[in-house]
Amino acid sequence: MKKRILNILLLFVVVVVNIQAQKRKAGDESLYHVNKAIVIPLTAASYAFNVGYGFSYLSDQDGLSTDQVNKLNGDDVWWFDRIATKQDASYKDRAHEISDMFLNVSLFLPGIIGLDKKVRDEWMDILLMYLELQAYNSTLYISTAMSVNRTRPVAYSPEAALASRTEKGTRNSFFSGHVSTAACGTFFAAKVYSDLHPEIGNKKYFLYGAAAIPPALVGYYRLRAMKHFPSDILLGFGVGAAAGILLPELHKSRKKETGLAFMPIAGQFMGVHLKYTFKQ
Repeated sequence: MKKRILNILLLFVVVVVNIQAQKRKAGDESLYHVNKAIVIPLTAASYAFNVGYGFSYLSDQDGLSTDQVNKLNGDDVWWFDRIATKQDASYKDRAHEISDMFLNVSLFLPGIIGLDKKVRDEWMDILLMYLELQAYNSTLYISTAMSVNRTRPVAYSPEAALASRTEKGTRNSFFSGHVSTAACGTFFAAKVYSDLHPEIGNKKYFLYGAAAIPPALVGYYRLRAMKHFPSDILLGFGVGAAAGILLPELHKSRKKETGLAFMPIAGQFMGVHLKYTFKQ
């Protein structure tokens, strides 16, 4: 997943940068404002953590022992998630490949909206927002997976090969990083396009409906691949969709009298600081 994210983000940069963007006329007002002095270092730090440590930590994390997996029983799993342990294990590898395909599509979609003139006019801020979004999403996924250590459904399946049940990286089921990453991409694209085209009105909800399809397909095939439980997938979808919508909203240019301020913070914990001053 680490290499895939880096490759797709690089492709996104190439697609957007090579489009002949028209220069914004003096006095034109940008819809988005990204404080590059803050966002670029924080985003770079997030990627450094994710790529340099986080993904490797999760993939190299020891799996369960043979004795441990033999004691697992799918019937002990919460009823809502139990279906993940009762699947045809012979299909999981093919399902994994299909889920990766839909993930790639989801990551590429924000590059497609670069064909729109209004998007090209603000390509730098939009690109930085997208890189920031995926960096923070990955950091949240990695941090959560490190803390929860939920065993993947495949470990519960007596039909799966023992090597698959005990291999490294089988204890980071919660939550689905594939689904959250896919949802970030598609909902970000829908949000940015609808922001820049307010004339579409309520038709924007059709965009959001369409944006739900690729991550839903990723989630379905991650379930069939026995990588995640339904609750992992639903949470990943919610996290990605919310982040894809909220981050562009927080970066919108505001009139001074609204007094809205947005600043990412980093340290022992990562988050955002919001400040709103009402008009007097």
